[in-house]
Amino acid sequence: MDGCELITVTNTGCTLEEKELPQIFGSFHRGSNADKIQGNGLGLFICKRLMSLMGGEVYAEIHEDCFSVTLVVKLA
Repeated sequence: MDGCELITVTNTGCTLEEKELPQIFGSFHRGSNADKIQGNGLGLFICKRLMSLMGGEVYAEIHEDCFSVTLVVKLA
């Protein structure tokens, strides 16, 4: 993308289901794979909000059992 930098973080141990992707950026949402892990379900919600305030975007996808989150950062 022109004028943007893409930063992608990938988890190769993904156990999140594709059908959960639309909800993962919601506040207090925890995936079905997080039942034995501490957390409040706010991390991706805060990330999305911060990216929005900075004029960027964040999106997630699952491809071949890998979960990826990509930040679209606008360059100054």
